[in-house]
Amino acid sequence: MSIQRARNSFRIVWAATAFVATAVAGIALASPADAALRGVAIGTPAGYGSSAGSTNYDVYGAGCAYKLDIIVDSPKTAKSKLKVASTTNGKTVTIYNQKPATVAVTPTWRPATPGRYVLAATLDGVTKQRTVDVGTGVQLPWFIRGGACFVVPIY
Repeated sequence: MSIQRARNSFRIVWAATAFVATAVAGIALASPADAALRGVAIGTPAGYGSSAGSTNYDVYGAGCAYKLDIIVDSPKTAKSKLKVASTTNGKTVTIYNQKPATVAVTPTWRPATPGRYVLAATLDGVTKQRTVDVGTGVQLPWFIRGGACFVVPIY
């Protein structure tokens, strides 16, 4: 009986070892991770010009330029182009449309008119978006607050 138990124990240990070895080999041979799109952020601060009682807190300015921050994990594994678009009032404008070369992609967004905008980034079938409000803006020269945007207060 003890020889039979030893054989059964050996078979269990062998089966467990084979399972673990197969799992480790599968992990080792797996393809590299796909590029992951993390999100859409606006790297440039919202416009200046808000005042007490104004409803334009965190409002961006039409006619001003803003750097977007699009973060892509493993850009070299991207299967498609990164497309960044701005949509307002049913009109979509493509801001960026190429394969990402770096982890941080920073296209420039220039909203043309006041309104509510949806900024969307799409990569490998994944879309991330952000909704922002845009008021009337005036781009200041670089020597005034680093070229910030003055947004006319809305009351």
